[in-house]
Amino acid sequence: MRLVLSLIATVVAVAVLSTALYRNATATPRIVAYDIAITGWTAPPLRIVQLSDIHMGPPDMPLARLSAIVDRVNALHPDLIALTGDYHGGKFIDGDAGNLDDGVRPLKRLRARYGIFAVRGNHDEPYWTPIVLPRYHMTYLQNRHIDAGPLTIAGIDDAMTGAPDIAAALAGIAPGRPVIMLMHEPDGFAGVPPRVALTLAGHTHGGQVKLPLLGTPFTNTALGYVRGLYVVGGRRLIVSSGLGTSGLPIRLGVRPEIVVVTLHR
Repeated sequence: MRLVLSLIATVVAVAVLSTALYRNATATPRIVAYDIAITGWTAPPLRIVQLSDIHMGPPDMPLARLSAIVDRVNALHPDLIALTGDYHGGKFIDGDAGNLDDGVRPLKRLRARYGIFAVRGNHDEPYWTPIVLPRYHMTYLQNRHIDAGPLTIAGIDDAMTGAPDIAAALAGIAPGRPVIMLMHEPDGFAGVPPRVALTLAGHTHGGQVKLPLLGTPFTNTALGYVRGLYVVGGRRLIVSSGLGTSGLPIRLGVRPEIVVVTLHR
């Protein structure tokens, strides 16, 4: 009898914990704001919204949840939207299945004065991503750059499944023009030159699980760029904890987030 009661208690405890972890994963993303002063900036303040690691797909990122996130982003009235990869799949239970069109279709409703700019993540198929994303009014940046209002936006290919080339992405940019770099894996920041005003990355999910006392066991970064603002030798990197999950649809101690960056003098 005691064994049966112990088993029941264990099952109940696991169920309660799993429910809590799933609830954390599907919580309303918090808005995380950063103010970044740019040397030589002469334009009015400019607002960038970064979305990362959406991982569209069941059970934690259904279309309805992603559509609600899109509504929330539009309500922020961004000047520019930066998408830093991993648009669908990524969980053990979905085996990365699913159509990329289905995963990014809700993003077609995103609105920003200077446009929506995207790079590829390690869960995004190398052949189809450059074809599909532009269908939904996104400017896909694969080792190249484009001018957007007072900024130049550069983006590189995914480091795990592609061939990132920072030099190619920056080649030909007018001297003195503010540059924002987009990448998926934050460790690529090690190769970003000082002329880049700010780098935006994702991939880590902020660790996805942060344990009391022990911290984040799995970070997906060799250089320690887990989440937040990093300043290295005057160069600046922001790593988002992202919106979705990979592996298991759980989070602990690391909420989903929408990053809002205000650039100013």
